[in-house]
Amino acid sequence: MRFSSLEVKKTIIYALVSVTFFGFQPLLFADEMISGADLKKQVNSFLTAKGFMGDPAISEVRMFPNCASDVQITPMFGGMKTLKLHCSDPGGFKIAIRTNAVRPSNSAGYLQNKHASEHIEQGDNNETAKFLVLSRSVQKGEILSDEDVLLKSAGGKTFSGYFTKESDVVGRKLKRALSVNQVLLSRHLEINWAIEKGQKILIQSNAGPVSVVSAGIARNSAQVGELLEAENQMSGTIVEGIVVSNKKIRILTK
Repeated sequence: MRFSSLEVKKTIIYALVSVTFFGFQPLLFADEMISGADLKKQVNSFLTAKGFMGDPAISEVRMFPNCASDVQITPMFGGMKTLKLHCSDPGGFKIAIRTNAVRPSNSAGYLQNKHASEHIEQGDNNETAKFLVLSRSVQKGEILSDEDVLLKSAGGKTFSGYFTKESDVVGRKLKRALSVNQVLLSRHLEINWAIEKGQKILIQSNAGPVSVVSAGIARNSAQVGELLEAENQMSGTIVEGIVVSNKKIRILTK
């Protein structure tokens, strides 16, 4: 019996250790995010592999849930002008972006101007760029007001996911406690969903000059510009569209 009890104790201890190191491990990375700049690089690599060059229309400071699996990139409407980015992880994201894709033979002038613009912007960022910092210490769960933040010169420093406009952060909730003068980054804030799962929304579909609007229920949460699935309340049909406001999606058409 002693041997049996010892084996049982070993089994229980092993199970607890396994749960501690494996079962809760994802929680350690819950705050990790991927920036729009990182997604932009992935899109440009995808375009290059397909023989195109472009300038994806995605904010470099916008943050998305980190994707443990590879972000899936697929063309929409039979071309490279619009791509769908999809992270299939639980709580992942789906967005559609314009790429401004062109063939290399037609893009020499475009690339020259783009590189010159990037050089100028980089110089400006090093010398005159400003970002929002906290004017006081704040606690987890607090909602920011315009008195909680102020603009401060970058002084040659670089950050990923910082903010430059008060309107982008005022009214948003903090995910963690922060100290005074700390740079406010996207990963510090709760995701600001435009539409939340289960919300009643409007579904807009266009057929030529005719626009039809129907009622629906959101099947997932999404921000403005992201793809969202919804159920048409009248027909029961599941549709997918781009979030255009906090209560409306627009069905994608070719």
